[in-house]
Amino acid sequence: MSRTDRALRRTSHHLADGEVLLGTAVGLEVDGRRRQVLLLTDQRVLRVGLRNDVPDELPLSDSRAAFDEAAGVLTVSNAAGRLQLRGVERAAAERIELLLGWHRSRLRSRATEGLRHVRIVPA
Repeated sequence: MSRTDRALRRTSHHLADGEVLLGTAVGLEVDGRRRQVLLLTDQRVLRVGLRNDVPDELPLSDSRAAFDEAAGVLTVSNAAGRLQLRGVERAAAERIELLLGWHRSRLRSRATEGLRHVRIVPA
C-alpha cells in the first residue's frame, strides 16, 4: 500500500456523505514537519493532518492551484483563503491543477449555457 493510500485511508472520514473524491496530494506543512493530505472533492478542497485535527477547507468555486516546482510547494487559493503543502510530488500537483482548471472552465461554460438560444433583434 502506497503512502498516499495509507494517508487517504486515515483521512477519508472527513468526507461528507455523497461527496466524491477527485484528487489527492500528500505533503508536509509549509512551516512544520507534520504530514498533510490535500483532498479535492466535487464540493470543496480540504487540507487534513494525519492526526485527528480539524481540517482546513476552501469552497471549490473560484479555487486555483499553483505549483512551485523549485520549492515543491502546492498552493490552492481563492477569495476565502489559501491552503499550502510542501514536498508534494509533481504528478499529484499537476493533477490537482488540471482538475481545478477543468472545474473552473465547466462553471464558466455552465453560466453561459442558457445564452446559446437567445436571439437579439434590433429595435
